[in-house]
Amino acid sequence: MTIRVIKAGDIYRVEGPAKVVVRSGQIYATGVTYTEGQSFTVLRARRLAIKAVADAEVEFVLGPGALLEKAAPGEEIIDEWERQISSLDPRGVILILGMMDVGKSTVAAMLGNKALSRGYKAAIIDADVGQNDLGPPTTVSLARLARYVTHLRQLVAEKSIFLQSTSLEKIWPRAVEKIVKAVEYVKNKWQVDTVVVNTDGWVLDEDAVVFKRQLIDKIKPTVIVAIQVENELTPILNGYGNVIVLPPPPYARRRSREDRRIHREMGYGRYIFPPIELAVSLDKIPLCNLPLFQGVEISEDMRRMLAKAIGMSIIKAYQQGARVYAVVNSDSWMLKKVGGFQVACIPLDFEKGLLVGLEDREGFLVGLGVLKKLYLDRRRAVIYTSAEVEKRIGDVSCIRLGLVRLDDSFNEVEKVPGLLRAEPA
Repeated sequence: MTIRVIKAGDIYRVEGPAKVVVRSGQIYATGVTYTEGQSFTVLRARRLAIKAVADAEVEFVLGPGALLEKAAPGEEIIDEWERQISSLDPRGVILILGMMDVGKSTVAAMLGNKALSRGYKAAIIDADVGQNDLGPPTTVSLARLARYVTHLRQLVAEKSIFLQSTSLEKIWPRAVEKIVKAVEYVKNKWQVDTVVVNTDGWVLDEDAVVFKRQLIDKIKPTVIVAIQVENELTPILNGYGNVIVLPPPPYARRRSREDRRIHREMGYGRYIFPPIELAVSLDKIPLCNLPLFQGVEISEDMRRMLAKAIGMSIIKAYQQGARVYAVVNSDSWMLKKVGGFQVACIPLDFEKGLLVGLEDREGFLVGLGVLKKLYLDRRRAVIYTSAEVEKRIGDVSCIRLGLVRLDDSFNEVEKVPGLLRAEPA
C-alpha cells in the first residue's frame, strides 16, 4: 500500500492491477470526480491517468506488476478529453472511431459515465470483435451501465451477437447489419437515453473506409468521436459534420499482436471453461450457416456421377435449389459448376476445433462452443461448451459455424475463411 499527497492539478499514471482510495480531497478519473471515502480500480495491464481536482490524500493498493508514476506537464491529454467530452450532450447514439490502442474503450467508459452522472440511462455496445471487453471474442456485445466504471471490462455483456471471426475484413457487411441490430435493440428494448458504440481499429484500407461509412449511414449517430493520430480518419469522416476529434494519449499502452492473441484466447476459455461435452441432434438444432442435412439428400448413384464431374470422392451431399452441399475427400473449400448446379465442396473433418456460436431465435448468442465432431450418418454434432449452455439448450435455435479454429487449450490455430465460400448467399 502506498499513500500519496497529490496537489491540485497534478496528474498520475496508474497501471493495474490497482485500487485507488480517496482519503481526502478530490480525484478525477474517466469522466468522474471521486471524493473522500470513494474508490475505483484499475484492471491488470490497463493504464489510467488520474488528476487531483483539489489537494488530495490518496491510498494506492498496487498488485503484482502495477506501476504508479507522476506525469510531467504536457504528457497526458486528460484535460483535453474532459473539455471536449463534457461539452457534448450525451443523449442519442455516439460512435467512437480510431486505430488500435488509441484509447477508444476509455473514451467509451467516459461517455457512459458522463451520461450516468447526468441521470441518463446508458448502454455500451462493444463492436471490437478482436478485443471485446464486454463479452467473448468474435462478438458484438451489449451492456447497461448501473455504476461508474474505469474500464469496459468491469461490465458484463447482457446480450451478444456472434460474428464468427476476430477480424471484420471478410465479413464487414454482416457486421454492419448486426451492429445496427444491437443499436436498435438497446434503444427499443432497453429504452436507454445514451448508446455508446465502440468500434474495432480497422480503419486504414479502402474496405475499412467503406465499412465505417456504411455503419455511420446506417446507425445515424448523433455524434462521432474520432481519436486521430494524424489524418488517418479523414477518408471516413469526410462529409460528416457531427464530429469531434480527440488526440490519442501519448503514453497509451501499445499491445503487440501476441498480446492481443493471448487476450482473445483467455476470452475463449473464460466463456467455455470448464468445458462439458454436449451431443446435439442437427435435425432439432441445425447449422445456421451451412445447410448440411437439409434439403434433398443425394443418392449414392448420383454421388458417384457428381464425384466424377468434380474430380473428387463425395461422402455426403444435399441439394437445396440450384446448389449442392457436398462433403468431399479434400483439404480445400471449393465451388464448382456442374451443369446447372453449383457444388459447394466441404472438406471432410472440416469441423474439428471450429469455434461455434449457439444462437437463440432472436439471433443472440446463448454461448460459445468448439466443434469436436460431426457424425454425418447420425446427423449429430459433439460440441465442447459450458455447463451454462447445457442448461439453456432449450433456448438454442441453431449453431453458427465460426471462422476460427482452436486447439484443445482454446489457443487459436488458424482462420477458416474458406467456409464463407460454402455459406448460402
